[in-house]
Amino acid sequence: MAKLKQILSWFAVVAIGLINGVLEDIMFFSVLVPYMPMSLDLTGDMFWYVTVPVAQLLALGVTGVIGWLFLDLAKVPRLITFWACWVVARTIFLLQIHNPVEDVVIYLLWATFWCVLIGILAKIKVGNRHGADVCLVNDAVK
Repeated sequence: MAKLKQILSWFAVVAIGLINGVLEDIMFFSVLVPYMPMSLDLTGDMFWYVTVPVAQLLALGVTGVIGWLFLDLAKVPRLITFWACWVVARTIFLLQIHNPVEDVVIYLLWATFWCVLIGILAKIKVGNRHGADVCLVNDAVK
C-alpha cells in the first residue's frame, strides 16, 4: 500500500506541474483581465515585469499550496519534477499558440525563479525543523 501511495504522489506532482503550465493563462484571463483597472495596460511595457509574474503566482498559489501541503514539494527531487513538468507544459502550450522563442524563454525564466525561491524556502524550513529536532535530542541526552 505504501508503494501505491508513493507512485500516486509522484503522479500527482507531475499532474500539478502540468496543470500549473496552463493554469497561468486561465488565471490571466479569468482573474487579472476582468479585475484590473482599464487604465492599466496588461500587455504593454509592464507585461513581463508585472502581469506574467502575477499570473504565475496566482497559479502557483493554487498548485504550490497543494504540492507543499499534500505532496511534499519541499523535497528537492519532487520540486525539480514539478519544475520540469511546469516548464514542459508551458513550453508546449506557448509554442502551440505561436509565441516567439524569446518570449517563451522569459516565461521559463520566471518559472525557474519561482521554483528556486520555493527551494530556498524548503531548505530554510527543513533546516529549521532538523535543527529543532537535533536540539530536542540534545536536551533529552543531557
